[in-house]
Amino acid sequence: MNPPSTWIPRVWGRQIAKAVMLAPIMAYRYTFSALVGGHCRHLPTCSDYAREAIDLNGAWKGGWLTLARLCRCNPLGSHGHDPVPDSRTERHPFAPWRYGRWRIGA
Repeated sequence: MNPPSTWIPRVWGRQIAKAVMLAPIMAYRYTFSALVGGHCRHLPTCSDYAREAIDLNGAWKGGWLTLARLCRCNPLGSHGHDPVPDSRTERHPFAPWRYGRWRIGA
């Protein structure tokens, strides 16, 4: 177990990174999305997916999962139920784009 002196800053850093990633998502949900209406081809919606991916997998992996989802969410892209994968055990330090599902139907 790590001593508390090194553990606390690491936890704070993760929480700060999550908050920084979630801030624009929450701003979008309560401003633009509230005005235009929630129209997404997937369930959960893209903003819900992003929030859940970042909460579950952390800021780094959740950010890549969110980017992949946004690339799939277009008129020619996929649609339907698309749950957030649990990629906490996956490790791709030199290829972080492997966290996301980039292809339709993948």
